[in-house]
Amino acid sequence: MAQAKDMSDAARAEILERLRRGRRSVAAHSYVHRCATDGLDRLFAEKARAANTQVSRIADVDQAPEAIWAALREANAAPRLHLSPESRLNALPWQRAAGLTILRERPSGRDAAVSEADYGIAETGTLVFFSGPKTPSSWHFLPGHEFVLLPHDRILPRFEEVISRMGATMPATMNLVTGPSRTADIEQTIERGAHGPRELHILLIRQTTYARG
Repeated sequence: MAQAKDMSDAARAEILERLRRGRRSVAAHSYVHRCATDGLDRLFAEKARAANTQVSRIADVDQAPEAIWAALREANAAPRLHLSPESRLNALPWQRAAGLTILRERPSGRDAAVSEADYGIAETGTLVFFSGPKTPSSWHFLPGHEFVLLPHDRILPRFEEVISRMGATMPATMNLVTGPSRTADIEQTIERGAHGPRELHILLIRQTTYARG
């Protein structure tokens, strides 16, 4: 009995030794397609437009009210814009858009609304929204037309850089938005606005001192 156990232990030891000798470290795979680290705003705009998103540029965040008002007029849309009462965008000079009515209640699918993105991902033209006391996630799924403010210095090459910027602070919800809402669930026909805005308009802000409060 003891001899059989010794033979079993020896066989087990031999197998483990073979496994150890055969084990080798494998280097992590690098990306096949490299993402540019300069000109991120141009790459982001290119990818966003490819996803049926309208992209405009403004030099300063204070130009946003007039730019949004002009876009609504061009689209023959109602001169109304919904803005979350907790949003820091309430501090913008909305009086410069004299014909635009600012509403603080939740928008419907027939309305336009404005928000700000936490980050943009250049590789895919994706907007990143973190939920918080002043940035409710539901706001991005309610309006039919959403305007989003995104400063150049908030555009990162890849999603991985967004995660690294977050560190140990994780939001309750993180929404990734690439283009307007669309689905082909019904008869394989593209339908826009099924789960969110039918129209998405991003305003890229050139200044680099813009930061969330």
